[in-house]
Amino acid sequence: MPKGVCHQYTEEQKTFLKDHAFLPRKELTEQFNSRFGLEQTQKAISAYCKRYGWLTGRTGCFEKGELPWNTGTKGVCKPNTGSFQSGQVPHNKKPIGHERICSKDGYILINVAEQNPYTGAKTRYRPKHYVIWEQEHGPVPKGMILRFIDGDKLNCKLSNLECVSQSVNLRMNQNRVNDLPSELKETGRLVSKLEVATFETNKRIN
Repeated sequence: MPKGVCHQYTEEQKTFLKDHAFLPRKELTEQFNSRFGLEQTQKAISAYCKRYGWLTGRTGCFEKGELPWNTGTKGVCKPNTGSFQSGQVPHNKKPIGHERICSKDGYILINVAEQNPYTGAKTRYRPKHYVIWEQEHGPVPKGMILRFIDGDKLNCKLSNLECVSQSVNLRMNQNRVNDLPSELKETGRLVSKLEVATFETNKRIN
């Protein structure tokens, strides 16, 4: 993103921040950047949430140093038929490759054999389009983000994905490329890329 240009949060990104505002800001920033392929700072995320009044508040989660309600009540809660025994696998555990659609952003998520950095679990769900892209091209470089060429989040074919800079992604969103008729989408994409290239060239010259 060109220096001096503030990040313009999309509605999808705003919803993500609002729905996850209860998280510690460091974790929220990491999850936000991981989800959208951005490099926002913790300070920027904190300031944005504060501006809208999205504070961590009391979420029911234990904070550092806080004791659970049953501390010192050893033996009060007995195992029952609904308790998991050591080594027991929950019946609803999803296999590797299981897919679901995220209710918040509409992306297809796929269960992969990667350790979850937030929970320590041996598997985690990731956006399917990123998994498919990485299988062919490797990790998406910092400062870049994947877009669906036809605007359909459910079309995760490699041929429908393109890797663009955050600046280009922002410009495409501003130009509402995804809302254009299918026959004009390609033109909208090219115009957006040209506008960003022109801006960056003029900036270097001046």
